[in-house]
Amino acid sequence: MLIAEEFLLLSLDNESGKPLVGSDRLGPALGGALVAELALMERIGVSPASEGRDKRGRITITNLTPTDDPELDEALRKLADSEGKKLTEVLSDFATKKVRLSYELRERLLERLAKAGLVEKQKDTVLGFIPRTTWPADDPAAEDDVRQRLQSALVSGLTPTERTLVLIALLQVTELLPKVVTTEDKRALKARAKQLTEGDWAAKAIKDAIDEVSAVTMMTITAAAAV
Repeated sequence: MLIAEEFLLLSLDNESGKPLVGSDRLGPALGGALVAELALMERIGVSPASEGRDKRGRITITNLTPTDDPELDEALRKLADSEGKKLTEVLSDFATKKVRLSYELRERLLERLAKAGLVEKQKDTVLGFIPRTTWPADDPAAEDDVRQRLQSALVSGLTPTERTLVLIALLQVTELLPKVVTTEDKRALKARAKQLTEGDWAAKAIKDAIDEVSAVTMMTITAAAAV
């Protein structure tokens, strides 16, 4: 699964299939997850804060070799078209003002998860006439594995993978982390997440890109909420 798909699974209530977070948070996070995954695959980079205010956060392309995943390849193509622009401009497309783009990405990923048998697509109506689609869990095993990785890193103190750390960072900025990790000590959970995401857990170029993704996702969410 893509990091974006893992995040999406965690963002849904297993029984009702309804999202646990609003579109203003979900859209930018899914876009950020695609960017982060491409950074981990060393397809893209983002200029770091050390470049200065005007130059930081700009997209660089390091490798245009296809990833063999249609969503990642499409994201890579769009990023290549936006090379040199600030990441803020790219992720802002997934905010509330451009909800269509956000909705289309979410729906494509949900359809992939349904095809894989992880969620079930259910259609009904609200008040008898407003159409609604929900996505309750069909086979929770894959999501349980993701939750166990998070639990191991954030509660048991084990060393997480880079992919898990990206997921932790996105769950932090969307305020979903306390909803998906089981612990009575929410303060310790927050402190552990901060320790992990601020540590030297990856090559500097990749770490700079992931840090920028987290920061820009937060900025985009905040801007969308203020509209």
